[in-house]
Amino acid sequence: MTLLRTLLLPLLLAIPAASGQSETLHPQDAKAPDFYAHWGDGQAEISSYKIVQPRYGQERTAYGVMIFVTEEINRQTLIKVESDATPPQDRLYVLKLNNVLKFTTGIYDYSVMTSVFSQVEGSDGPFQLHKVNLSAQEWCGHVYDEIQVRDDRLVGHINSYFESEGQQAYQLDAPSSFASEDHLLIQIRELKEALLPEGGTMEMALLPSLWSTRQAHRPHQLYKTTLHKGAPTTIAVGGRQHAAIPWTWESPDGDKTVWVEQAYPRRILAWREAGGGSGQLQATLRKPYWRLHGNQDQALRDELGIPR
Repeated sequence: MTLLRTLLLPLLLAIPAASGQSETLHPQDAKAPDFYAHWGDGQAEISSYKIVQPRYGQERTAYGVMIFVTEEINRQTLIKVESDATPPQDRLYVLKLNNVLKFTTGIYDYSVMTSVFSQVEGSDGPFQLHKVNLSAQEWCGHVYDEIQVRDDRLVGHINSYFESEGQQAYQLDAPSSFASEDHLLIQIRELKEALLPEGGTMEMALLPSLWSTRQAHRPHQLYKTTLHKGAPTTIAVGGRQHAAIPWTWESPDGDKTVWVEQAYPRRILAWREAGGGSGQLQATLRKPYWRLHGNQDQALRDELGIPR
C-alpha cells in the first residue's frame, strides 16, 4: 500500500517538540544527510504553541506542545523497543510525534494527546504511517482511540467512558491515496525530500484528525480532499518574521492552513482553521526531556512559555 504524503489549506494569517529515548545514531543517508545528522542526536525537538481552541460554541485559550523524536518500535506489535530482546529485523526506526493540547472549559480541564508513529524509511518512501492514537481526558471521563495501518486496512479500536461509544473495534479500507491528517504534520515538514513541488496539489482520501473526530462525535471515515503546497511567503510569529510555506486542505470541519518554516528543520510555525481554531509557535528546545524530571527542570517550562 502506498501511504500518501500530506495536506492542508489557505487562509491569510499575519500571526503572527516524546516520551522515548533516541540514543541510537542511524547511518547517514546519502540522499538526505541532514535528517540523520539532525534527528539522530539523541534529543527531542520540543515546540510550544499558543492556541485558540473552540469548544462548546466558545473560543478557549489553550497551549500545546509538539514533541518530535526518533525511536525504534517493534514491527509486529508497534510498541516501543526498550531492550535488546528484539532483533534488528523486527525493529522499525520511526519519527514519533506527541501532540499535546491543554485547555479549560469553565470549571474543568481538557488534556489531549495524539501520538503518531512514522517509519523514516518506509517501503514506499520516507515517512510511512504505522500507528496513530489519541487519549483525551476531562472531568466526565476519558477516551482512548487507536488506529494501526495493517496492509491495506486501517484497524482501530476505541475504549470510552461514554455509553454511546463504550468499547468497540472498527476497520476501514486504506486506498493508495490514503493520508492521515495527524500524520500530515510530519509529512509536510519534508524532512527527507519534497512531498510536492511549489504550487503542487495532490488528491487524497483523508482520515481527519482523531481529535476533530472526537470533538464532533463523528464515526471514523475517509473524506476526499486536495492538498496544496503554496509559494514561499513571510509571516509574523511571536513578533519575528519567518519565511514559510503554506499547506492547505479541506476537512469535514472546513478549510485549514498550516505554515511550515522554509529553513530546515522546517518547524510547524502556525495554523488556522475555518472553525476558529488557530495556533502559533512560541519557542523550541532540543532536549532529552525524559531525563529532565527534577524540580529544577521546571524552569524549562518558562523558556517554553507554558504553565508550571
